Amino acid sequence: MIVIPRETPVVSNLHTGYIRIRRFVDHFRNALPSGCVIMRAPASEGVVFFDQGALINAHTCIDGRDRDRQPALDELLRMADEARHTLSVFEIPDESIGYWANLNEAALIHKNLTSSTVDLEALMKKITQDRFTGLIEVLNPSGKADQVHVIMGEIAGAVLGKSGGILRDPNQELGRIMANAKNSRTRIAIKRVQLETHRLSDDCLKERAPLSGEGKGGQGQNAVEMLEVLLGVFEQTYTGGKEQPDPFDTVLKRKFLEKVSRYEFLDPFTEEFSYQGGSITYTGTDKVQRVVAAVTECLRELALERGLGMELQQNLKTWRQQYHQEIDTFKAVV
Repeated sequence: MIVIPRETPVVSNLHTGYIRIRRFVDHFRNALPSGCVIMRAPASEGVVFFDQGALINAHTCIDGRDRDRQPALDELLRMADEARHTLSVFEIPDESIGYWANLNEAALIHKNLTSSTVDLEALMKKITQDRFTGLIEVLNPSGKADQVHVIMGEIAGAVLGKSGGILRDPNQELGRIMANAKNSRTRIAIKRVQLETHRLSDDCLKERAPLSGEGKGGQGQNAVEMLEVLLGVFEQTYTGGKEQPDPFDTVLKRKFLEKVSRYEFLDPFTEEFSYQGGSITYTGTDKVQRVVAAVTECLRELALERGLGMELQQNLKTWRQQYHQEIDTFKAVV
């Protein structure tokens, strides 16, 4: 279970199939002072933490198997490449980022305490006075564990076992956790968290998938990648809103055919330009600037024809932040 503070969401509920995960992580680690990128799917979840541009830890949990640090970062990137996950970005204050980044490596210092051996209320007062950093876990008879998180003696949040890792206001939940701890069958554990951060290698973020045709390398590659993400966001908007009469692939190819007299490479029968499975393949000879103009023109018209304008503009905020240089260079107006 991955627990993080969620008070300051920057991006929420994107699908990894519509983004370039390496470029995405690289962008936000430099755009935000400190925070995390978290991915979730029914049987797996992963998170990477960053502070002042450095990757400071990662954690993954797949079918109950946990990994941390560099192996977790590498696994997280593979997860995003191989399967669909929901992805969000949160900004986390610099003074607490070390705690949340290292939480899954907490060291057990006491276990199997009970209400007969420890007074939880008195324990809370003591750890506050001692400026303790760590968490208290209250394992209920049902098998669910409540948590109280403490950073330098300050209670930072509480998690109820049934909440799936959602951090809550301790003022609202602490009384309930205290009451649960009085059950004679409840077990209490205390874990310490170190605030010192690690530094992971970011070489894995520099990897780029090979692209075909004139889009290979440099600005051309960045432009094709920008278009891939744009098409992905457009498809997500198209399929996620009001019911549409035709599949997205059909609508897009139909629009491309309308433009063949102006942009010959859009002709599906020549197979110079194709978009499939979130990836673009371009083998034509026209400059990438012209490819960008063609695709964005098609999407502008489709957005107008299908009534996607307002929702699409909202969904494109992250795309504009991530690719602002390419958008300016190639005049990618949508």
